Amino acid sequence: MISQKGIAFIIVMCFISNFVLADDDIFEQIDKGLEKPKTTQDQGTYLGNLFTAMTNRDSYILYKELYFSSRYSTVLGQAEGRNSVGFILFGTFSGPEGQIGDMSLQFRAAYYNDQFDHGEKMKREYTEHLDDYETELHNAYLRLRVLPPMLNVRVGHFYVPYGIQPWIDTHGTLLQSPIMEFVGMERDWGIAIDGQNEKLEYQLGLTRGSGMEYFQRNNNYALAGKLSTPRIGEHLNDWLGISFLVGRIFDPTSIERLRTLNREEQGEFNGDIIKRWRTGIDGQKIVGPARLRFEISGGQDENKENILGEFFEAKYALGKGNRWTTYLQFQNLTQDFNRSLRDSDAAARLGLTYSFSANYNIQFVASKDLNTTFGREDTWIGILFYAQKGGGWFGW
Repeated sequence: MISQKGIAFIIVMCFISNFVLADDDIFEQIDKGLEKPKTTQDQGTYLGNLFTAMTNRDSYILYKELYFSSRYSTVLGQAEGRNSVGFILFGTFSGPEGQIGDMSLQFRAAYYNDQFDHGEKMKREYTEHLDDYETELHNAYLRLRVLPPMLNVRVGHFYVPYGIQPWIDTHGTLLQSPIMEFVGMERDWGIAIDGQNEKLEYQLGLTRGSGMEYFQRNNNYALAGKLSTPRIGEHLNDWLGISFLVGRIFDPTSIERLRTLNREEQGEFNGDIIKRWRTGIDGQKIVGPARLRFEISGGQDENKENILGEFFEAKYALGKGNRWTTYLQFQNLTQDFNRSLRDSDAAARLGLTYSFSANYNIQFVASKDLNTTFGREDTWIGILFYAQKGGGWFGW
């Protein structure tokens, strides 16, 4: 949790930094920086060129990051903290005919304290180490451009190819995508392929179904895929897509859900590994200074619950230079939606972000539960300071 003096100090330090105007999101800026021109060296084997590029330090960009956030619950009358330091290592590997691969490694050392959800303190019986130091591995993958642009192979730890999540990065934000609520995990260990042409873009992944961890229990796995309009040319930031996911997914909140089942249903329930399937439609559209996103996701869980989720987000850039950005989110997840007695979790959130530069921003979020299933309706307000900057391992 950050004290008022700490927040003031952070903001002052930001203002005395060398600011560069941020027209795009931080990760969009990084992606643009990774594009490399074609080389003129002699033709070699794919593996040989890949090894040469991967051992060349000029193929990598290193970013350090700081993440300080605090949320205050009006129901509990107390705040929680989530603070971390980490690094983001990007690599782009080129051969005689252009780019042949890339990689991403995102790592954080974080401290969490007094975590809550829907006006209830989160309990250790279904989550671990929520008031402790944590090491977090976000992205950790190598992508090989085997037959670009139609066949790229990704191996490691990456976003599950479902919904809007694979094409956005909420690594440095308070406002998240709905994948954790709708599916139960956002990143997973496995292998995936992707590609595109002028008519279609696809992703298909086979992963462990274990989330951030890597383990085998009760035959856990996940198979997910996504088809969409191609994000190329003038439609780089626009898409309309459909997704599917089937598998046995690790869901750490399943113990709470188990309490709502009768004994007959509990007999079919297999702990925290949930057999489930999902299908959905999602899209994004840029209209002037506004960006619109949506996702609708439905399916069924092992205990025969029918799930329907809806998500909508509107972003609008304010003022000259687009330093101020406002966000509006609505999210709802309905369980047993085909029954007269439905369980629903719905929330509305309003966010405001100020970008001091491409390297620093501060975010304010207010969230209100409109309806809840397991907890009490809560209103919370949050503040986040996020900083990232390139350079050497220890310089800033």
